[in-house]
Amino acid sequence: MNITIGENIKKLRTQKGVTQERLAESIGVTPQAISRWESESGYPAIEYLPDIAGFFGISVDELLGVKLSERETRRDNIYTAINNIEESGYNRASIDLLREAHVEFPNDMKISLSLAKALCSEMFEENPNTALLREAEKMLRGLIRQSDDYDFRFECIKNLAVLYKEAWKDEQGYADVVKMLPSIWSCREMFITDFFNGANQEKDEISDCLVTLSRCLVNNLRDYVAYILPNEEDNWDAKIGYFERIIDFCKLISEITNEEKSADFNGGIAVLYRYISTYYVAQGKKEETLTSLENMLAHVEKICTGTSDKELPHNTAWYFLRYMEHKRYNPVFKEKRFVVIKDRLEKMAK
Repeated sequence: MNITIGENIKKLRTQKGVTQERLAESIGVTPQAISRWESESGYPAIEYLPDIAGFFGISVDELLGVKLSERETRRDNIYTAINNIEESGYNRASIDLLREAHVEFPNDMKISLSLAKALCSEMFEENPNTALLREAEKMLRGLIRQSDDYDFRFECIKNLAVLYKEAWKDEQGYADVVKMLPSIWSCREMFITDFFNGANQEKDEISDCLVTLSRCLVNNLRDYVAYILPNEEDNWDAKIGYFERIIDFCKLISEITNEEKSADFNGGIAVLYRYISTYYVAQGKKEETLTSLENMLAHVEKICTGTSDKELPHNTAWYFLRYMEHKRYNPVFKEKRFVVIKDRLEKMAK
């Protein structure tokens, strides 16, 4: 199959996540020229070829289609390796592999982001290498400046924010990074909700908005009750009551949107029951603690039986199992019901 130069430019530009305007500005032509090249209405003059190739980090031969298929096969193999690394978790061992890929494809933003994530994972090591974390910060800031793709920039900003919060413990830096993101009022869901009334919306459209906005609300309500409201013992029963009302809200939304099997809603409800159990066990209420944990398990099992994602059951069960190993549950960890819950989570986590 013959791939023309215009098709190559469009493919490479899309992979890099930049607009025609940005490419045009970089090589000194108009956006209209880029559009003509990509639509095969014209061809770049020969003097522009080195600049175009340099922008994408490839040779002129590759830009013209020579051995491009071999290079794409190599890139696809690297992407597969990245997916495997993401599934197993970033660590120091993955840094060298991704460095080599980055040297080979210096302008591939997906590979660059994956390397930055691997470098960020250093923050979780016992003795973090500060130089690697600074390198990650520099890479993430560079990617944020370069990309015009909103989802890609969001991923970069999210990782940069975690770096400031967890590695640097820099609250002001964290706040400044978060400000790079638009507020909720600038999102698609709020626009649809505010600008058009329900009578003018498709069912799926308004349902998606409701699900997305309610998830955001539930997460904020949960964290506000858990971490912002006073945590003195006199307030524990009130907090439990708030969590139960949030659970009722989750069930209402999942019912009217037909999302009863949703992993997001069931996961959120399971987390709320886990929170409730921590207050009950602190009060010495064993029966209520075990009932809350059984409710948690029931919703975890709904996730595990209602998804086609092979990794989700394992990851979800592992997450909740990890919290059950906390010493706070020592008063009930020998109870038969507790053992059964833990055993069922362990089976799902395998």
